Amino acid sequence: GRVFYSGFPGDVIDGDTSSPKMSSYVLFSQLVTDATSIVACYQSNDPTSKDQSDLVDTDGGFIRIEGAFNIKSLVNMVSALVVLAENGVWTISGGNNLGFTATGYKVTKVTSSGCVSAGSVVVVENAVMYWSRDGIYNLSTNQLGDFVADNITKKTIQSFYNEIGGTIIVNAEGVYDSYEQKVK
Repeated sequence: GRVFYSGFPGDVIDGDTSSPKMSSYVLFSQLVTDATSIVACYQSNDPTSKDQSDLVDTDGGFIRIEGAFNIKSLVNMVSALVVLAENGVWTISGGNNLGFTATGYKVTKVTSSGCVSAGSVVVVENAVMYWSRDGIYNLSTNQLGDFVADNITKKTIQSFYNEIGGTIIVNAEGVYDSYEQKVK
């Protein structure tokens, strides 16, 4: 497999208008073959070479998720990497039958209801739950395999949730009790 990295600060120090805002980037390693490839988030060939500059499937690199900022968490779910950012949730998946490659992947936006607390992200069997500004969300796949996000507080405790202060929501922590099958 590969190793994926995110959660970079959005602050640019001594930059200019062309400086990237890293808070919307996900870096991925080369296909892992040994310990050194875990941190190799670049291509094998020299991109400035006249002879062999091509990107190959096993290379590392980065994905800039258009519109995302302040990525809070990455979760491996089903056949995709779920990217939970402050302003929405996206998935990164393979662009072909071979799965994710440096030359073949797709990014799909699932919802604009983002995650406010990395600690609130809880993996529950085949779903992910997280706290957002407007409620607690359950991210899962539907019958067609598409990712969907449902606000599970909307029909139950929404008025109580709305009364919770902003600092408490941002510092929320969650855990899944597999014995009782409850998220706390």
